[in-house]
Amino acid sequence: MVMTERKIEIIAEIANAHQGDPDQARKLGEQAINAGADAIKFQIYSAEELLVQAHSRYQHFKNQAFSPEIWRDLLSYFILGKQATVYCDVFGLESYEIARSADAAGLKIHSSDLGNIPLLERVAASGKKIFLSCGGSNAREIATAIKVVGGKPAKRPILLHGFQSYPTAVEDSCLNRLGWLRKNFGSICDIGYMDHVAGDDPFATILPLVAIGMGATTLEKHITLNREAKGVDYYSSLNPDDFAHFVKQVRRCEAAIKSHPEQFAPSEKTYRSQVKKHWVTRSALSAGHVLGRDDLIMKRVANLDSHAADINKLLGRPLLHDCPEEHALSRAEVPATVWALVVARMRSSRLPGKALLDAAGLPALLHLFERLKQIKSLDRIVFCTTEEEADDPLVQLAAGAGIPFHRGPTDDVLSRMLGAITNQPVDLILRVTGDDILVDPDYAQTAIEYHLSMNAEYSDLKNLPSGTEVEIFDATLLKNIHYLAQDTGGTEYLTFYITHQKDQFATTIVPVAERHKRDWRLTLDTVEDYEVIKTFLAAMRAEGKALNYCLDDIVDFFSARPEVLEKNAMVRQRQAPIEVTTAINWSKFL
Repeated sequence: MVMTERKIEIIAEIANAHQGDPDQARKLGEQAINAGADAIKFQIYSAEELLVQAHSRYQHFKNQAFSPEIWRDLLSYFILGKQATVYCDVFGLESYEIARSADAAGLKIHSSDLGNIPLLERVAASGKKIFLSCGGSNAREIATAIKVVGGKPAKRPILLHGFQSYPTAVEDSCLNRLGWLRKNFGSICDIGYMDHVAGDDPFATILPLVAIGMGATTLEKHITLNREAKGVDYYSSLNPDDFAHFVKQVRRCEAAIKSHPEQFAPSEKTYRSQVKKHWVTRSALSAGHVLGRDDLIMKRVANLDSHAADINKLLGRPLLHDCPEEHALSRAEVPATVWALVVARMRSSRLPGKALLDAAGLPALLHLFERLKQIKSLDRIVFCTTEEEADDPLVQLAAGAGIPFHRGPTDDVLSRMLGAITNQPVDLILRVTGDDILVDPDYAQTAIEYHLSMNAEYSDLKNLPSGTEVEIFDATLLKNIHYLAQDTGGTEYLTFYITHQKDQFATTIVPVAERHKRDWRLTLDTVEDYEVIKTFLAAMRAEGKALNYCLDDIVDFFSARPEVLEKNAMVRQRQAPIEVTTAINWSKFL
């Protein structure tokens, strides 16, 4: 922990404590200045640029918003009349113009808009002090915003950690996030803290003091005229006299000083889902229309479970169906190229040569290829193996079946996979291990569709029996992991690179029917596993379903013959070796 030698800047956050009344806004600003705040901050917005009209909070923000004329007078009163330092949250280009024309000293981008490139570009060109709110935002969203606003030592944006959960629990505040932000972005950004603990909780003043010792050089604190009135935004606010006491505490304790800062608290996840804007259509668009930047605008959308789509995965692609105005787009509404990468090799510590074992009349590897061919949305299957001579028979087998192949490093599975898609326009990768020959094509298809509809980067079917599932990765995610990972030597256990920092990625768990949720081991890695699979496939072959069985068939068979599963019941799943490092160096994303 590093104690700052700089004076802490205290910002009085007015937010919506003015209750939509300009006179109260003026009183709040005056009280904040009298209490000793270094700066006051107003939130400038219009309901139209903040939310879609169907949002339940649309009318609330409509009623709270001030007209441009009121803002001009209010800001002029403080900036020119009081010579006060005034910062402004801007939630769109209209609110930006109001703040710019008033000559606000600094501009703040809310966490909602870290992906709003047009707004970020305009703010970056202003030459003003820039604050980036990071609550509920993952590392790549933050890094992307920093790159747009031009973070560099000579012009350092301030990254502000904190989020509002009306109020935010002390236990969810995760002050360690400050150190995490500093570690990843501190070379070109300063770090600050926005406190949202209940205003009547002693920790409402304690946590900001601790934040100072963790490197925060800016503190943002809400202020209200009367907490007892319980008006809008009173939750985390201090009364003017308490705010003055807080300022004194900071001045006395500027040197005062949650594990896993990359993880979001449940309430922060809720906050993220509520405030993150989605790309919606500016107007109604017809099927076949090729999406351009002017077709889309970012707005909050209520009751939407999906992640926000990456605009780069929408632009330049034709719509697959008609879309109404203010429709939140998902990647399922534009074409996507989907490949399956099958990873296998001859050498195995527990069952060498398993890829060539008989599986209902075919080598196990060919059986797997035939299962994958039944996936409707799959554009190509590529076999990925090593450059070792021992794997030549597998390459010959794949080539004979018309399956393209790629050979790469033995100890870097991810490099093998990326080599297979180099210079190829691939969007989604189905990662399939050669052990999982009972992959279910219907669930794989469902997973593809769900992944796209949720705008996910990673999706799994882990609730299915082991050996019947696939994992879906965005190709860009695999490239990011390979570039950012401190050690790619453990990517045989690629999933752990996701699960060990899950909140930093857009992940989903694909829904599975209750009757298909079975903790059964149906993967091919040991002699005992082979006995289980061979018994099942023999039964399917006898029924004329050697290649066309489904999860219902699997569940019905093993439910009727549970003794078959006893053959490998004592086999343990291999775990990642202790020496595998899955850490990600997020600073390289800049």
